[in-house]
Amino acid sequence: VDYEGWVSNPWGFCMADRVLYGDGDGDSSSSSLLLPRPKNRFEVLEAYGRHVDYEEQMWDPVKIRRFMTKAVSHLFAGEPNAKRYRVALDDIAGLPKKLMAKDPNLFEKQPPLSELILDAALKHLSEEVLYRSPEESWEKLVWEEEEMERKKNVVSSVVLSGSRNNGEDASSDVVASEMRSTSKSLIQEWQISRKEEEKNYCGDD
Repeated sequence: VDYEGWVSNPWGFCMADRVLYGDGDGDSSSSSLLLPRPKNRFEVLEAYGRHVDYEEQMWDPVKIRRFMTKAVSHLFAGEPNAKRYRVALDDIAGLPKKLMAKDPNLFEKQPPLSELILDAALKHLSEEVLYRSPEESWEKLVWEEEEMERKKNVVSSVVLSGSRNNGEDASSDVVASEMRSTSKSLIQEWQISRKEEEKNYCGDD
């Protein structure tokens, strides 16, 4: 099992059970005993917020808060502004120690940790990212991989042609230009595809 990959990008495995085992209906006797699956990452943060608030009531926030925030610091790995979200969590993690050193009353006036985490997510991440479902995230991942493979094939063809006609320097410039445009266009193309599918679906109704 790739535990390092799991920790660094947990949402990347959100469809693992359904893809590998077809466990997507939630009708089996075993799954009926479990809590409902979250529909998006915002719901993950809401559920996790209830847990961290309980933990901070039981234990010293100065000692445990950094562990609490670290658990969700990579939930949005690879998304726009994910680094800003992680920086915000790091600031939140240091608040108890910082405020308690100045005046314990200052910390008592702070909002609960669950609220601070949700505020950080809402401030730095888009609604499209926060409310994207596991299915949509999986489709996006597959789309990006297929597009990357297609672009690699295109680049390879251009490199081969360029090396024959203009030499290695020209080929390198073509590769660099093509790869820069690839990373910017993948998400945009996926979003356009999603909108077209939704439009066609509504039209069928």
